[in-house]
Amino acid sequence: MINVRVPATSANMGAGFDSLGIAFNLYSRLEVEERQSGLEIITVNNTGPAHNDKYNLVYRAMSRVFDKTGYTPKGLYIRQKSEIPMTRGLGSSSACILGGMLAANILCGRKLDYREILGMAAAMEGHPDNVGPALYGGFCISADEGGRILVKSAKLTNGLKFAVMIPDFFVATRKSRSTLPERVPFRDAVQNISSALVFRDALIDGDFDMLRYGVTDRLHQPYRRNYIDGFDDIFKRTYEYGSKATYLSGSGPTIVSILTGGDGGGFKRRMERFFVENSHKWRCLILECDNVGSVVSVV
Repeated sequence: MINVRVPATSANMGAGFDSLGIAFNLYSRLEVEERQSGLEIITVNNTGPAHNDKYNLVYRAMSRVFDKTGYTPKGLYIRQKSEIPMTRGLGSSSACILGGMLAANILCGRKLDYREILGMAAAMEGHPDNVGPALYGGFCISADEGGRILVKSAKLTNGLKFAVMIPDFFVATRKSRSTLPERVPFRDAVQNISSALVFRDALIDGDFDMLRYGVTDRLHQPYRRNYIDGFDDIFKRTYEYGSKATYLSGSGPTIVSILTGGDGGGFKRRMERFFVENSHKWRCLILECDNVGSVVSVV
């Protein structure tokens, strides 16, 4: 039996649109086994609907590896148990894709290295900022250089907590991306570059008071905020309650606040009270950075 554990991820951190991401200690777990015949897929989760047939994302990702390596399994058993909410901006699709590809690579005799798997996963996902941290863990800078995926991972040991606020509605990534302009003002591009650089250094060096400047984004949040009722008020409250920096995770609608000190319990209680008082159906998880990334074992 092949076991794969892949962490949730948060992309578009701060001003790092399509380039900065982080892994969280929230997981998708797979059990995969080759059998004599047939296809059996079991999904055990409360994060949303999933296909239990050949349209299943894990299976489709595995099929790409099989096609690439020329391996044909006799039959497959796939069991997925995921804690990662689907279509909420926390890398659920990247976890499925990477988990499936890593398991398939074991079945075909480890014919692909991690760089090849990373490239295939990014191509299937459409961008590398989720698959990078999902594979390597930590805080990652990712880039796509004409199909060659570059990832630089930094392990965070600074005790930061991440308040992950998840609503009861979703925003389709394709729809959310379609709202983004094809061109942006030159000054907005410069602003994002400088903010992203500040964010990276502040996060790594521990200059947490600079993080708020590092989440000044002009490339996607101003356009996606309209999909989230009470967006500005939520952001305002997070800062009042102690957030060092707050940003929209991926294409949303999940919102993440970076916290210092303690376990984040006070922030969680105050935000959840705010959500109830304002009829917002949101939940708040206090998570940490996962510095390990994907883990594969064979038993």
